[in-house]
Amino acid sequence: MTIRAAALALAAASVCALAPLRAQEAAESASPIRKRTTYDDLQLFGQVLNQIRVNHPDSIDSHDLFLAAVEGMVHAADPHSYVVPAVRLNGAKAEALDKGKLYPVPISFTFVGGAPVVVSVSPGTEANQLGILPGDELVAVEGRPMVGHSVFELDVELSGEKKSTARLTFERLRDDGTTVRLERAVKRERVEGETAVPVATLLDSLTGYVRVTTFMGKRVADDLHAALDRLEKRGMRRLLLDLRDNGGGSVAEAAAVAGEFLPRGSIVYTADGRKPEITDTGRVKRSFWRSERRYPIVVLVNAGTASASELVAGALQDDDRALIAGHPTFGKSLLMRAFPMRDGSVLMLVVGHVRTPCGRVVQRQYRSVTRREYYRLARAERDTVGRPSCRTVGGRTVYGGGGIYPDLVLDDRPPTPRWASGIAEQQMLLAWSGSYVDSHAAALGDLGAFSTHELPAPALADFRAFAEKQGVVVPADGDALLRDMLAASIAYARWGSAGEYEVIARRDPAVQEAAKGFTRAVSLIAWTK
Repeated sequence: MTIRAAALALAAASVCALAPLRAQEAAESASPIRKRTTYDDLQLFGQVLNQIRVNHPDSIDSHDLFLAAVEGMVHAADPHSYVVPAVRLNGAKAEALDKGKLYPVPISFTFVGGAPVVVSVSPGTEANQLGILPGDELVAVEGRPMVGHSVFELDVELSGEKKSTARLTFERLRDDGTTVRLERAVKRERVEGETAVPVATLLDSLTGYVRVTTFMGKRVADDLHAALDRLEKRGMRRLLLDLRDNGGGSVAEAAAVAGEFLPRGSIVYTADGRKPEITDTGRVKRSFWRSERRYPIVVLVNAGTASASELVAGALQDDDRALIAGHPTFGKSLLMRAFPMRDGSVLMLVVGHVRTPCGRVVQRQYRSVTRREYYRLARAERDTVGRPSCRTVGGRTVYGGGGIYPDLVLDDRPPTPRWASGIAEQQMLLAWSGSYVDSHAAALGDLGAFSTHELPAPALADFRAFAEKQGVVVPADGDALLRDMLAASIAYARWGSAGEYEVIARRDPAVQEAAKGFTRAVSLIAWTK
């Protein structure tokens, strides 16, 4: 169909379908300021389309213009809805990925200003050791410039045979304002076999620490339940639950996790949309012979805590069951549904909002802001001014409308020094740690002993010499940071993800600061007894 024919057809359809609107237009004509009607807008669309055909010097396919209009309409609705046109959809490959015949790269992306940006890398995968960070922008695949439109299409494009690799090029904005390009060979793999609870340990004789990395999968709540049982048998009397960088997943798993600490029948979240069938209330479901755990809890969150993990944090905060520590969470709490179109295209559309038990909207405001600004604000520190709020069961005021606002706001991490960025970007840690573990395996001892002892000075000197050969000089005042980096890398090389997470937990200043909130967490429980 030519552009002119398309415009005429659209105009004719508008006249036929929208004739009743002319009566409305006539009724409003007496007013000096008349609201635009859908008829007016469709007339404008047809006129603009025709003017492009008549006056634009380039030869433009009408399909491209219509498709751009459709995508623009969807993007104007909200930052998360998108359309996958049939002409761009590799249906066979998408079906193979859905059926498990192809494997994805274990990286979660979001689109910011039309560019794919890393949200998280799945723990327990080889990709997690490649130094790929949240905020890295994917700029090329197999050496070709990245041209993407939606997360779904990108996931399909990057999928391939089991254990094959995808050569991905990222661009990173460093803390000092400079940029660097990084090329990584990322193995395609799934993480079903990896637990979402990679570490459950005692930080001291009373304080348990558990990290939950995702709510994807069907065993998250079961793995957490088993981990808590083990820690309680070892004497745990209070819990630090780490949900940082947990991008969410199943709301059912989130409800089950919250149910470890909330009474049976408690509301975990509510959902509503334009259609009645969207309305839902997630409640704690538990066998009659089980009861909730009643010890004090501090939940650690940050800007990477999103979606289902925000619902857990919000439910525990609303019920005065836990003290939330860290930084405001991401602020994404929407229901989405796929709508197949007649031509084979697929529309992924937001159909509802999710709220915490007291009625807070977790979702950040996306009206009257650009898409780039919307995502930039996800990691910007925001205070409570202008946020929607409600009261907890104990009468405290808590805030939403831009993520879950913590009860205890922690200090920001200091900027990463240039030398430390260079070490990560050149993947020196992975290369050095393997050989170190191979030659010092007997001296490392068990994980518990290793995680509580400092690395010996010869290890630091050896790595300094190794790094200098690669062009990176570690300054004399960098010992503390270097020890932390090397200890986590050695632990991964020797004990896998569990070792890495335990070492990080014992050395992380945020964990130490969050633990100071247990006095307030104890008082919350006193309110609700």
